[in-house]
Amino acid sequence: MKVDNSWRIYTSKDKMAAYIEIEKEALSEEDIALFHESIENQLHEHGIVHGIKEDILTSIDLTVIEPILIAEGTKPINGEDGRLEILANLDTSINREEHWDYREVMRIPNVTKGQLLAKLILPKKGVDGVDVTGRDLKAKDGKQKKIRAGKNVVWKEDAHSFYAVSDGQISINNQQIQVLPVFKVNESISMKTGNLDFVGNIEIQGDVPSGFEIKAEGDIRIQGMVEGATIIAGGSVFIMEGIAGKNIGSIQAGNDIVLGYCNHSHIQTGNDLYVEKSILHSDCTAIGHVFCKLGNIIGGTVSAGKTMEAKDIGNRLGITTEIAFGINKNEYEKEKQLLNRKKTLEEDVEKIRKVGDRLRNGSIDNDPKLRLSLLRQRKLLKQTEEELQLIDQSLFVIQSTIGSENKASLTVRNFIHPNVIISFGKYKRIIKSAHHFVKIQVSKNEIEIIPLFE
Repeated sequence: MKVDNSWRIYTSKDKMAAYIEIEKEALSEEDIALFHESIENQLHEHGIVHGIKEDILTSIDLTVIEPILIAEGTKPINGEDGRLEILANLDTSINREEHWDYREVMRIPNVTKGQLLAKLILPKKGVDGVDVTGRDLKAKDGKQKKIRAGKNVVWKEDAHSFYAVSDGQISINNQQIQVLPVFKVNESISMKTGNLDFVGNIEIQGDVPSGFEIKAEGDIRIQGMVEGATIIAGGSVFIMEGIAGKNIGSIQAGNDIVLGYCNHSHIQTGNDLYVEKSILHSDCTAIGHVFCKLGNIIGGTVSAGKTMEAKDIGNRLGITTEIAFGINKNEYEKEKQLLNRKKTLEEDVEKIRKVGDRLRNGSIDNDPKLRLSLLRQRKLLKQTEEELQLIDQSLFVIQSTIGSENKASLTVRNFIHPNVIISFGKYKRIIKSAHHFVKIQVSKNEIEIIPLFE
């Protein structure tokens, strides 16, 4: 907006800043006097009422022929999401100053009855902003962290905290906190032990050869290596040496997977994937982060919902290696199935409630059969509502990752080589030449490569 032949006032497109621009190389004393007398009224007349920089207006240098910031809006501050503060000691490392037994390579994080395990930190509300015209800018409030007490854990509402109700090993995933018993195998898996399927946690002191299946509702900890076997855990999986899967070995975990190395295997984790050395010719999917800081990712497909970090990706021979970010096809399919199941359960809840209303309208006191039917109806309603709650929690975890490719990034600590295919959701880029020490992310609707050192 032009308010005088000597200067003009204008705002940015988002109305978060207002500027004055002097349009004469030299102002007369009359122009300067007019400016100081009328500038505040001119700002208000043109709707600029918030964030006016009084100190700049009184000391402005009217000889500067360039835009000068004279008002600035207040940006909205989005609230912080709720989070789980884990208070139990989950560290699995051994203090070598205290333990010299080479057989002790991993500490099991046990808890005792009555121990405080974790505290739920409530979300914070956002703080609204205001642009320079006085228009309110709504901030987003933080989201509630959804997690429930599982087996042998109690939730205390007044303290917003989880406590153990028995001794055991703590297991945490995206949906629940549990304290589970531990099943220990003090040797390698063989025909003597057979396949394992346990409701708690499993600890194996040796290896898991090809053909075996190990399943646990909690965590699985393996001190040796895994070959072409199947490992399934509701919690986390820890394999000290690593997995050489021979293209048939697989690991599936509800929470983290921690490996020494990963060769020719199929990996799927509900949270983060940590690989100490290399990932070679494997199909790996992590809902959270992938860390391979000391080794290479060569061949296969590695997918992360958030960020990925590796020393090298691809190799000089140009072996095709695919790196992908964002929610994967399996999660989309899982979301679809959960939504269908949720719809069915909601319809069932409505029907069960109507049955309960009809039963309560009858002569329950004089009819034992009606009383028994009402008890069954209440039990069925409770079971159905509990399953519905679990589905809502699962959907919350999946839907919170949708669209996250814009926040995702790939950090390469050494070299990313040609013929690496990088995908961020719908955006794709093939690396044509080697790049050293870079960060790769989506910016302005394209994949950009940013040097970490100029």
